[in-house]
Amino acid sequence: MKTIDLISKLKPQHRARVLNNSTAKDLERDCTDLAEAVALSFVWSTSPEGSPYWTDVCGQLTSGEYTFTEEESKERESPLPTDAAERKTYPIFSGCINYFPNAIAAVSHLSYKGSQQHHPDQPLHWDKNKSSDELDALMRHMIDGDWEQVAWRALANLERKLTGHCQYEKAIDKSTNK
Repeated sequence: MKTIDLISKLKPQHRARVLNNSTAKDLERDCTDLAEAVALSFVWSTSPEGSPYWTDVCGQLTSGEYTFTEEESKERESPLPTDAAERKTYPIFSGCINYFPNAIAAVSHLSYKGSQQHHPDQPLHWDKNKSSDELDALMRHMIDGDWEQVAWRALANLERKLTGHCQYEKAIDKSTNK
């Protein structure tokens, strides 16, 4: 994925600083994840923010601690296209929810139970710091026949891949054979 595409997923203040420090050539590089995009988009030591600032940002990105406030989340780009005709090619209800209502209900309930187990005094949320070995965990659950957990881990891995936080980016992608 191009650096510029990944950089668009940063918080507004970080995105603006990366863009100010980068050249057009830097932003055309291919990167596997958001942390790599930030790391390769410019020389940190020559930026006004300095290396410690960017080391902290990349550390948060790689550890899964890079989170958005509610206000920042509102400013983020939607995963859906903005073009009206293209939006119709994402039939979320009829192409997913309607196909798998029982499976989605089971995975949703598993999310609730997991949140209660790990954070009983907090609202439902995915603590991405707890575990990021989605494919290894998925395989363990597959061997055990825990299908709700298999589905949850598959969705978690896909979400991490689509948002540039997948630890398995170096694995061969069957769609591109790379």
